[in-house]
Amino acid sequence: MTLTDEAKEQAKRFGAHLVGVAPVERFEGAPKGHHPTDLLPGAKSVVVMAIRLFQSCLDHPRIARDSEIIPKEILPRVQNHFYMRTNYETVNWNLQIATHQTAHLLAEEGHEVMPCPVTYYAGSLSECVPGYFAAFSHRHAAVAAGLATLGLNNLALTPEFGPRNRFNSLITTAALEPDPVLEEDICLGEGCAKCLEEWPPCFGERYELTVAGRTFTQARFLGCKGGCGGGGCIRVCPVRLKVR
Repeated sequence: MTLTDEAKEQAKRFGAHLVGVAPVERFEGAPKGHHPTDLLPGAKSVVVMAIRLFQSCLDHPRIARDSEIIPKEILPRVQNHFYMRTNYETVNWNLQIATHQTAHLLAEEGHEVMPCPVTYYAGSLSECVPGYFAAFSHRHAAVAAGLATLGLNNLALTPEFGPRNRFNSLITTAALEPDPVLEEDICLGEGCAKCLEEWPPCFGERYELTVAGRTFTQARFLGCKGGCGGGGCIRVCPVRLKVR
């Protein structure tokens, strides 16, 4: 078994559903300070992993909607609690464990590693960092690692789960075997655009972005607005909706 196979097995052993590898050359054009080699000098590979989200929990606005116990004025907070714990914080924590355990495996083989933090968790920096930008973009790394393509709503969509994923990455000096970049488009694009139609305040003008040699049309993300309640653009996406 190769070191690449061992790393992927380790990530899945600790909870990752999908794992891909990207060489650092695929991150050409990354913003200054955010290239893998900016974060870890000598980096050669990025391991990206994903855990799926459950549509049933994304449908949190319907939870306890007809409750005879919970007052209507605090019901949105209860529904948001349901969503944040199940499809956000727990997933983030599991991703962090899988990332660190995979990093330990590579470190024990003599390679330098940088397990990245997830972006972001509830109550962290998301509200004060412009555009929700992070030190390292796991969505773009997922494209470079052959796990996903970018959708019109800026989300990374996988063939397995559509937009119902969260991602995390680890950067390493190990020269791992890369996965091919996906050639198919997962997002249905302008022919669908349910995410933009449902939450127009969240998106602006169209623009093109090139990642790992692929160019995607996206609508500029303006932030969660208009009462989506979190995860709204994922909730309405029809791609792989059968996954629950």
